[in-house]
Amino acid sequence: MKKLIALLLACVMVLGLVACGNTPAETTAAPEAGNDTPETTAPAAEGPEAITLKVWAPQEDQVDANAWLCQMQAAFQAAHPEYAITWDNGVCPEGDAATMVTADPAAAADVYMFANDQLGTLLQAGALAKLGGPFLEQVQNDVSATYVNTVTSTDGSVYGFPVAPNTWFMYYNKAIVGDADLTSMESILEKGIVAFEVKNSWYLPAFFFAAGGTLFGETGTDAAAGVQFGGEVGVNATNAVLDLLANPNFKVDGDGFGNAGLKDGTVAAYFSGSWDYAGLYEALGEDLGAVAAPTVMMNGAPAQLKAYAGSKAVGVNPNAKNMKAAMEFAAFLASADSQLVRFQLRNITPAVTALAENEAVAASIVAAAESATMANTSVAQPTIAEMNPVWGPVGTFGTNLADGSVTAENVAEMVDLLYTQLNEGGL
Repeated sequence: MKKLIALLLACVMVLGLVACGNTPAETTAAPEAGNDTPETTAPAAEGPEAITLKVWAPQEDQVDANAWLCQMQAAFQAAHPEYAITWDNGVCPEGDAATMVTADPAAAADVYMFANDQLGTLLQAGALAKLGGPFLEQVQNDVSATYVNTVTSTDGSVYGFPVAPNTWFMYYNKAIVGDADLTSMESILEKGIVAFEVKNSWYLPAFFFAAGGTLFGETGTDAAAGVQFGGEVGVNATNAVLDLLANPNFKVDGDGFGNAGLKDGTVAAYFSGSWDYAGLYEALGEDLGAVAAPTVMMNGAPAQLKAYAGSKAVGVNPNAKNMKAAMEFAAFLASADSQLVRFQLRNITPAVTALAENEAVAASIVAAAESATMANTSVAQPTIAEMNPVWGPVGTFGTNLADGSVTAENVAEMVDLLYTQLNEGGL
């Protein structure tokens, strides 16, 4: 690690304030005036291979030469003198990878970051290369089986390098909510306002999972198993949400309501992910807490809310012209040293198991909350393409809950409609 840090510092000093991307790693100086050299002189010794690597990553990772992607590119070039690399960088949020890459896979990035729920769509488009040899070994050795599963397709092959968890958990104000209250939604509501994104289809399924519902089987890869959010499962989950909506301290989150309320002290707890940490800590300091989701009363008993367990990963485009270098760079981005640097820069929890013992990572409340969620209170987020049509109906159902269209009187009817939409494509 010390060697990599020293290398990164040296690279950043060389780069100065030059933004990363579209910058050749090496340039050839023009001949000095009056020093004409005939083209017929002996050929120069064979040098590094000139290649271009197109890389797409979130904006936050490439804002300047000190950003994570830029540092890693400088370090990779320094570690691979056999290449003279021109970096062609573009902005692509992980959540938009499926849309941007599949628009034209042949023209897309050689290396890009993606949210694992898009795996099936990317594979259908022929836009992800299968890992093998030392690259597969790196993933299998560096991260837990939970993470490996997030980038494993139905054929049993691995198609990406996990670099971070992709899940949500509960932020809370320690000055309002005590430790003894954290495991029960009802207890937290007694202390103050709780905001939850009922209308968001990434959050609402937590209630259906708590009721025993499944998405495409136990592993999320069995398309024939369908979405089992109907019947008693759906009724129990929906009634639990309706009970909460009847509580004046339970608010439907949206448009930053929960985030702003936690910052100004009007909200006791809300649900989000690591991306909100910096702003929240700036506002609350040591009063900021983060834990896995609590239980909720359901059909007369506490039931554990469960978030999606996914990952953010680095993928390689099989259309890459320089496949070996592309795969090497993707593996480099996913290395333990690289993930630790990203954590230090952006507080993004690493996926590499060994980094949990790092002093700074171990002290992070976000890392602890994400790790606990991934291990104990989550359901694998499906990676198959059949997941794509699920988001719309679930989000619409949540909106109908929030606006009162779903009531105690029509729960069974509305749940049946949802089941039909999810499993038969009817809208």
